[in-house]
Amino acid sequence: MATVVFMPFHWAASLSSTFALARRLRARGHRVLYLGIPDVAERIQLQGLDFLPIFAQIFPRGALDEQNAQEAQGRSRGLAGFRERVLGTCELLEQGEIERALGTLRADLFLVASETPWVGIGAWKTGAPVITFACSLLSAWDPAVPPFATAAVPGSGPVSGLRTRLAWRRTFLLQRLLAPLRRQVFADVEAFARRCGYPVAAIDFRVETWPLLRLPTLVFCPPDFDFPRRRPPQGLTYAEPSIDASRRDGDLPWERLRDDRPLIYFALGSVAPIKYARRVTAVFQAFLDAMDERPHWQGVLAIGRYVAESALRCPPNVLVRPEVPQLEVLRRASLMVTHGGFNSVKECIFYGVPMVVLPMFYDQPGNAARVVHHGLGVMGSFARASASGLGRWMDRVMGDPRYKRCVQRMSYIFHDWETRSPGVGLVEQMAADTES
Repeated sequence: MATVVFMPFHWAASLSSTFALARRLRARGHRVLYLGIPDVAERIQLQGLDFLPIFAQIFPRGALDEQNAQEAQGRSRGLAGFRERVLGTCELLEQGEIERALGTLRADLFLVASETPWVGIGAWKTGAPVITFACSLLSAWDPAVPPFATAAVPGSGPVSGLRTRLAWRRTFLLQRLLAPLRRQVFADVEAFARRCGYPVAAIDFRVETWPLLRLPTLVFCPPDFDFPRRRPPQGLTYAEPSIDASRRDGDLPWERLRDDRPLIYFALGSVAPIKYARRVTAVFQAFLDAMDERPHWQGVLAIGRYVAESALRCPPNVLVRPEVPQLEVLRRASLMVTHGGFNSVKECIFYGVPMVVLPMFYDQPGNAARVVHHGLGVMGSFARASASGLGRWMDRVMGDPRYKRCVQRMSYIFHDWETRSPGVGLVEQMAADTES
């Protein structure tokens, strides 16, 4: 049996997307180990998975909480601080940080977050095979699929193709003109690859986010949810949605919820309540006010750790908590109001829950576009969210059974892929090739 080492990014989305695959591999007799910054140890170990710390010189214990607290107060490290940590991480990797962290253990295979290509290069440098995995759909240049920040739904005609090409051209132009530090990080990745002997030709720089390594790459999502691609990234494998039904995310006083009223769940993920605490608070209050006008519904609102519950006026039919066990809530929910994070969208689909999506940044507009395209919900505006607006969007989805039927059809597809688990097959195949 193989020793499989996961190296996720510290985002909750990156961590959570791996747990189902890790459990399946362990159940099949493989040794599964996580390498991560010290601040993610508790979350990984809470799932009963083995963990070893890495990059502690760059991310000492408490660094992530400190960073989040500062961002919640509007004092972000910015891209310059991000680049500083990337360079420090690359230096450690060149000095054998992975080998030091593993000690006497030998990895037969690494699974590395595609959001950190420099870590993927460092893992490749050890000589073991590497699979990258994405906690979002990939947004690399494709003449048929727009950048996910546009929230555009592609069509089949020449006009749609022209719009998509223009959207990519605009994306790349803005990167050159308005994001010089980001381009510098691209150059840092290229220089690091050259120093490690990784072929620069095997890196895709025509991307909306960070460079993609042309290695086998798992996207934890059936292709049915994505838009059809004409130029899929090299090595892309669509896999099971990787929904870990046994994931542990805290508890909820279920006795305060009733079985005779539809449950509306509202959450904006783990990043937005940090980066946009003031605006998020206003949107949370808009939801609470909308629910106050709908006493025939009940709600669960997850506000994160950086928004004070005391700042909100909460009606009696809504339960407010910093964190909630999302999968357990979705099993009972009739609707989710979400930011459109990839994991949340997948989990809604898996449990057959229609959505109102309020996208803000990164992949969220593209995810929302796919939700609308497949009839799984509606897209609202985070910037213009008000009690009346949220109420209209929620009423629209709750009042039209077609949304429920569409999401249930997609749910059947997701369950089928979860059962077949092609990601497990790819990992075992590559690990077997190594052992032989």
